[in-house]
Amino acid sequence: MKHTILIQNFGPVGSAEIDLNKNFQVYIGAQASGKSTICKIVYFCQKIRDYTLDFLMDAQQFTENHHNEYFNNYMKYLTKQFMGCFGRTTHMKKFCIVYSFGNEQIQIGLNDGYVRYTLSENLKNAVYALIADAAGMFLHGLQDDSLKSIFDQVSAIGTMKQQLKRTLNDIFQNESDIIYIPAGRSLLATMSEQLQDFSITDMDLTMQEFIKLIRSTKSKFGSKIPEITKNYTKTVKGQINNTALEQAYSYIRKILKADYTSESDGEKIYFDEYHWVKLMYGSSGQQEVLWILMLIYITILENKKSFIIIEEPEAHLFPVAQKDVISMIALLVNSVDATVVLTTHSPYILTSLNILLYSDKVERHIKGNEGYVIPKCIRVPYNAFAAYKIENADGMSSLESLLDEESHMISTEYIDEVSTITNGELDELINMEIRNDL
Repeated sequence: MKHTILIQNFGPVGSAEIDLNKNFQVYIGAQASGKSTICKIVYFCQKIRDYTLDFLMDAQQFTENHHNEYFNNYMKYLTKQFMGCFGRTTHMKKFCIVYSFGNEQIQIGLNDGYVRYTLSENLKNAVYALIADAAGMFLHGLQDDSLKSIFDQVSAIGTMKQQLKRTLNDIFQNESDIIYIPAGRSLLATMSEQLQDFSITDMDLTMQEFIKLIRSTKSKFGSKIPEITKNYTKTVKGQINNTALEQAYSYIRKILKADYTSESDGEKIYFDEYHWVKLMYGSSGQQEVLWILMLIYITILENKKSFIIIEEPEAHLFPVAQKDVISMIALLVNSVDATVVLTTHSPYILTSLNILLYSDKVERHIKGNEGYVIPKCIRVPYNAFAAYKIENADGMSSLESLLDEESHMISTEYIDEVSTITNGELDELINMEIRNDL
């Protein structure tokens, strides 16, 4: 089922159409070209499903308002979330965002400076029905004589939430957990001792939700990863992908140069059994990459269907570590039902991706005993991959595909653009040295 997002005249983005069905996507461009804007729009559109669930589970929406106001309040709630992600809209020019999934569609536009939503008819009717169901539960269902205790009521609400979640997954044709890993992650590691206490209300919505995710995930890392995996297999039914987990752990050790734990006296990185430092005193590279690695590992361990957006995975990392991060992300995409969207400025990230793309083209045809260069578990299939350059002209950006159909790789001309400039400058300087006999 095809999922797409069409963006027109939003912020720096003049026109862009995003195909959400590609399992691995990369966006490249100069600062302020619109990479983060595109990623936040992709995130927000898919989170509408989750924001709808949040609205439906808020009893006050139904107990304190007339039923004629329910749907309008739902629209206002989505507008509030939009403003949390993108800020106030009264100063913005007119824009149009169209989120399409199967036969359904959500259009987000601007009217007199305010956000307006238009839902396709079937989708609108489905939301109306869910609002009626939720209102009925909160206004009448919890008064049922069979729910005699607080425990019974909490259990009934939990069951209701699970049912609504399954229904919304069907309506929005999306079962994935939606995760945004923003840039500037090292700040959270630096403040890891205060993470549970400081207020996040003044941050933008993507950062707020990322911090909430970290807060809820930290408790899973009470011991080192091998122990976590062992305990998980003892308590959870079903098979785990041991091969992928072992490979992921080897990448974590190579990149982080340590193990991570979240203990009662704080977050730590262990270099060996006896030597460790608090995370806040770790290197900037360790701090930036930590939650990329930990979230990928947990996703593989729990076999979660996920849609993950990662901004600048290369931040503060040595080139070899950048290569290993890309390998771990590719392992995630190939090991579970996951989609990943990256933004990057790094030629090392692009070159590493090219190796994985080219390996899939060449090595999938190799049979017999000939040794592989790239393990099958991290190769990137060309037909599941997309790479775009965000071009800015006259203050507005658009997308240009960087994939070469013949080579199955990202265009090397773009990867080598800076080298071309610097080599040209070097040639001029050498000629100047020769002419002036220096």
